[in-house]
Amino acid sequence: MNNLFNDLEDEERIVIYAFGALYNTSIRSKIKIQKLLFLISNVFKEYKDILEFEPHLFGPYSETLDYIVQDLQKLGVIEIEGSKYKLTEKGFELYQHLKPKKELIEVIADFKEFLNDLPDDDILAFVYVSYPEYIGESAKWDELKKDRVEIAISLLKKEKVSFGKAVEISGLSSFDFEELLKKNNIKWKK
Repeated sequence: MNNLFNDLEDEERIVIYAFGALYNTSIRSKIKIQKLLFLISNVFKEYKDILEFEPHLFGPYSETLDYIVQDLQKLGVIEIEGSKYKLTEKGFELYQHLKPKKELIEVIADFKEFLNDLPDDDILAFVYVSYPEYIGESAKWDELKKDRVEIAISLLKKEKVSFGKAVEISGLSSFDFEELLKKNNIKWKK
């Protein structure tokens, strides 16, 4: 374990931090892993260059991240159960020894909590609208555009996004979106 602890690169550390956050709560899909680390790398710019996200079929994608997850799995740090990914007991011990900065873990935990109970399509719609430069290679955006309003309403009702972000996701004007909510008797916090 000490050798592994000492040999970790920064990109491996951030992946372990992401998996270990929220008491090692499982990450429920490859898309969620990619988007979690993408969002983190947009807050902590030092990770953006090392993970190298680029436009892909399902939004921002890092081939480097895929390789890191595979390598950590081979080392017995990450386990996969169906479509759920989490740290093994050994991996969680490693996470606890790494002692990441409190601010970093709080941001990671917030993003992990935000993403983990959402359907992948809702996550993709959120990411595409928030980072339109990643739409170019998308295999899903045309399909998601048809469901933008429903996705926006769903995210708003779950209190995952603000009214303003829901409007942006919906593609409607603020007035039209608010009228639609009123017409359907949907309550939201202002």
